[in-house]
Amino acid sequence: MRSVFLVILTQLVFSAAAQNNPAKTYWITGVVVDDESGKPISDVEISTSEKPNNILLSDANGVFTIVTQADSIYFDHVSYTRIGIVTREFRSGDTIQMTYGFGNLLDQTVVGGDRTERAIKNQIVSVEHVQPALVQDKNPITIDEIVNQVSGVVVNDGQVNIRNGAGWSYGAGTRALLVLDGMPMISGDAGKVQWNFINPDNISRMEVVKGASSVLYGSSALNGMINLTTSWPDEKPTTRFTSFSGLYSEASRESLKWSDERLTTSGLRFSDSRRVGKSDVVTSFEVVDDKGYRFGDFDSRIRGGVDFRQNVNDSFNYGVKTHLLSTNNGSFLLWNSYDSAYRALDDAKTVTNGLKWRFDPFVHWKKGKWRQSLRARYLYIDNQVDNGDSLNNQSNTNTMIYADYQALRRLNKSIQITAGATTMLVRSNSPLYEGLQKADNLAAYFQWEHKLGPVRYTVGSRFENYRLNNYVESKPVFRAGMQYSMGGGRYLRASYGQGYRFPTIAESYIKTSVGLISIYPNAELQSETGDNIEIGIKQGFKTKKLRGFLDVAAFRMTYQDMMEFAFGQWSSDVSPDNGFGLGFKSLNTGKTEITGIDINTTGELKLVSGTLRFFGGYTASNPVISDRNFVYGMDSTGADLSYVSTSSDTSSDVLKYRNERTFKMDVAYNRGKWNLGVSSRYASRITNIDRAFVDPLFQFFVPGIQTGLDLNPQGFWIFDVRVSYQVNSQFRLSLIQNNLSNQEYMVRPADVGAPRLTMIQAKLTLK
Repeated sequence: MRSVFLVILTQLVFSAAAQNNPAKTYWITGVVVDDESGKPISDVEISTSEKPNNILLSDANGVFTIVTQADSIYFDHVSYTRIGIVTREFRSGDTIQMTYGFGNLLDQTVVGGDRTERAIKNQIVSVEHVQPALVQDKNPITIDEIVNQVSGVVVNDGQVNIRNGAGWSYGAGTRALLVLDGMPMISGDAGKVQWNFINPDNISRMEVVKGASSVLYGSSALNGMINLTTSWPDEKPTTRFTSFSGLYSEASRESLKWSDERLTTSGLRFSDSRRVGKSDVVTSFEVVDDKGYRFGDFDSRIRGGVDFRQNVNDSFNYGVKTHLLSTNNGSFLLWNSYDSAYRALDDAKTVTNGLKWRFDPFVHWKKGKWRQSLRARYLYIDNQVDNGDSLNNQSNTNTMIYADYQALRRLNKSIQITAGATTMLVRSNSPLYEGLQKADNLAAYFQWEHKLGPVRYTVGSRFENYRLNNYVESKPVFRAGMQYSMGGGRYLRASYGQGYRFPTIAESYIKTSVGLISIYPNAELQSETGDNIEIGIKQGFKTKKLRGFLDVAAFRMTYQDMMEFAFGQWSSDVSPDNGFGLGFKSLNTGKTEITGIDINTTGELKLVSGTLRFFGGYTASNPVISDRNFVYGMDSTGADLSYVSTSSDTSSDVLKYRNERTFKMDVAYNRGKWNLGVSSRYASRITNIDRAFVDPLFQFFVPGIQTGLDLNPQGFWIFDVRVSYQVNSQFRLSLIQNNLSNQEYMVRPADVGAPRLTMIQAKLTLK
């Protein structure tokens, strides 16, 4: 908590009262300083009534003197919360504590890269907090749409890329981990984030940690993590119904039209949260039918779940969360051509009927100075795939068992230790991965945090042991950081974190095809390591009408043996039926380096007519290969593969599939029952992709990729708008429009983004 001490050096001088005025006169002198930095605070208003007529100010050195007969003295500053003292109780050397006045902005609690809750101002790494209200207002079909609104973050085909720490891969592996209620929410076989398992109406906390988080979260957090926490009941029972219906607009070009049907999306969500005695129960249900905007790309799902917690006492609780999800969806990899970009290549259609179940038992307890927890997750995924080719069976089944024990102890007011151990067992059985595959992980982690005056130090380590079938690998990773409170709402931080990611089953063993394009295995794929160095400063600001903070961070990420999804000729069978041997394969492409700057702001402005809230930022990065001539492999013809030989643009050393500059901003204006919001997203042009994509032979079969790259030579802007009206305390009606201008843009090779989507949302809340 940001506090301010008034260190008062008092001298009370008693003057003999006049016969008609027996009141005691107090002569108080002192100095106002910041509690963490020790710096004096000037221009503190000192008065003797709650509505002062005569105001004294502390000088440039924080010194003040006041003579009064009043019982109380009040201290005001534009950046601090007002407090009062009782004059007769004041003694020389007394200390008074004031709270820095940013309310729930700088002081809002988040779970950062160290698995513990603390104010956002005290984080040693960059953490972006997303207000749950934004999730409710934008009505995402899947929650990754909200993650994509965070500055420095790009979500492509469900994969998260933070500060250009990753390029593009299709359904295999992730460097940014999704953590749901403290545990990974990714498939065990492919490391694929399970976005459709999450109910947007039941999120109490969302934050994005930028930079390596592998020390406390494990392998898939090499590039960062997204933390989601679901909510438990309040004192009053709450029941919510959310219904939405939407329509995709026709694309800006007539040639993109592929269906005479109205392409719609609709859904219904229900949740009930209530406390029964000492038990907390949350039930939820969701049905979504999104016909999509592309041929063969749709999403229909039904999900239901129950969360139960038994609060035995203030020190002990246990429970379980169990959810079942049934899906029917289609996938899209490459367009048929630029002129028919919403049709899949050769009209290939892959339909997956999926059944997913998660069972999450947990127990939390406190004893003395110890806080301990044991969490577990059983995740079962069964995908039955129909791709129209009886000889290419892509169905797959996998299970993941994950368990995490964590203990936290405060040794004293200044020192806290966190320690724990995790285990993960994955079993996958599918012709997609050449039969039965096994992956196991054991890990232990430890972190020490020490607060010494205005400085907070953190050091931590994690030891990983991975087994993929008969291959075993062990590796330690470390992190360290400091945060210095400079006073006046200014916080300086510096951090160093190592990252580590082990290949997934899919990256190592997948063998399949989508239309004429094949995806090839690489059983020799090696793990990748990296580190992240960051220096940042967070500055709070507050006036009578404006409050918020500005965060600026400079970062440098390096990766050894970086895994990239590479396109090339991987088969000696170059027949047309085999797509001429062309396809994708995961490779270790060598050492890379990403440097850049990340600028973010969050705040609110009080206006006469309402309140304006804003959230967003700008990220500029330089993602480059360290050795452009490094040979990292050979294709089926024996040709050497390097950055130079496989890149479409070698005029610079920029990595493939990166938007070097992004800008994100969301602004919401609330006036009475009305709420108006605007979201904007900018991404610069992707300058480098696989050379094969623009090769004349590939262009013959998948035309127009270069035209798509040139579609937005300066990058693209997307604007979403929303307006809602609170009819009464229970019912709200909203109109939401994504891609307001119906902008056409290519998000990655052979994939055009969604056209305008207009939705109506109705929300009923009963308490």
